[in-house]
Amino acid sequence: MKGSRVAIRYAKALLATAQEQQAVDQVADDMESVYTTLENSQELKAVLASPVISAELKGDTLKAIFGKVSPVVKTFLALVAENNRANHLDGVALKYKQLYQELQGKQEAEVTTAVPLTPALEKVVMEKIKTLTDKKVELVSTVDQDIIGGFILRLGDQQFDASVANQLQSLEHKLSNRKALA
Repeated sequence: MKGSRVAIRYAKALLATAQEQQAVDQVADDMESVYTTLENSQELKAVLASPVISAELKGDTLKAIFGKVSPVVKTFLALVAENNRANHLDGVALKYKQLYQELQGKQEAEVTTAVPLTPALEKVVMEKIKTLTDKKVELVSTVDQDIIGGFILRLGDQQFDASVANQLQSLEHKLSNRKALA
C-alpha cells in the first residue's frame, strides 16, 4: 500500500497541516519513527490491516505506541484510524518522507551492490547521480550478492541497472533470440 492514492493524499494533507503549524521538521522525524516502527513490526501491521479489529481499537493502539509524537501527528494518527485508513500508514509515512525531502531540495538514491560500497564505487555512483538530478542526494546502500557485480541505482522513479546479472540476462536473451531465428 506504499504507493497508493490514499497514502499520497494523506501525506500531502499532513504536509499542508505541518506547514500551517510550522512543524514540518518535527512531523518528518515523527513519521520516520512511525515508518521504522511499522517496518519492524509485522504484528502491528497485521493489527492495522485487520478488518476484524475496530477503528477505535486501532486508534488506541496507535496512541499507545506513538504517545511521544508531536500533537500534529497524534491528531493525524487518530484521524487515520477513525477513517479506517490505518493499513495505509506505512505508505503515508514513506510518502511524507519523500515530500519532505522534495521540500528541502533533497532526494534519496538507493544503490544496490554485490559487495559493500567502496569509496571508488561510491564516486562512480555519485557521478552518475549528478547526470540525473540537480538535487542534494542522500545515498542509501544495500548489498545483494545476486547481482554478481556492478550496481543498480534507483533515483525516484528512475532505475539504472549496471549489474553483471543484468548484463548476463541481456546476453542470454540475445542468444536465445538468435537460436529462435536460426
